[in-house]
Amino acid sequence: MFEREILLDHAAVNAAIARLADEVVGEFCGCCKEKFALLGIHRQGVPLASRLARMVAERCGYAPEVGMLDISMYRDDIGMRKTLPKINVTDIPFDVNDNNIVLVDDIFSSGRTIRAALDAITDYGRPRTIRLAVLVDRHASEFPIHPDFTGVDMSVPEDFKLIAEFTPDDAADAVYQVRWQSDKKQG
Repeated sequence: MFEREILLDHAAVNAAIARLADEVVGEFCGCCKEKFALLGIHRQGVPLASRLARMVAERCGYAPEVGMLDISMYRDDIGMRKTLPKINVTDIPFDVNDNNIVLVDDIFSSGRTIRAALDAITDYGRPRTIRLAVLVDRHASEFPIHPDFTGVDMSVPEDFKLIAEFTPDDAADAVYQVRWQSDKKQG
């Protein structure tokens, strides 16, 4: 096992999700009351999207539909990895066409994951708008892609990656800092 340092505990993670919910509500549930859906990116964007949907519903009474998006086959490093990626289920229970979509992910780093997600989602249709909600923005983007909604801004040394965990699938709600193993890069 590798050594990890906790940066956000349960209370801090909940506060960050609440900030995300407030920002999403401010954008979509204000005077215009536009419908929108949440689309969690596998792996940790999926439980985050479910939690975010519950908080949005508590705040404005609108329960957005929630889907899951697998981007494994859209990644730009697919041929460079030593093993094939685990393919997860993509489940989009709403029409993507002309819909307002909020992509949800745990950690925003290089922007490569989001670039892949944009490619994947447009294979399912043409949304009216796509917004990005992330729990943590570490401000290390390699692409002209940036979150629209952010729970926490965090500066982390380049030789560390961030790992988010959410109950009930993981032991606790937390964000950890872990030193990179070998020459791997975070997406």
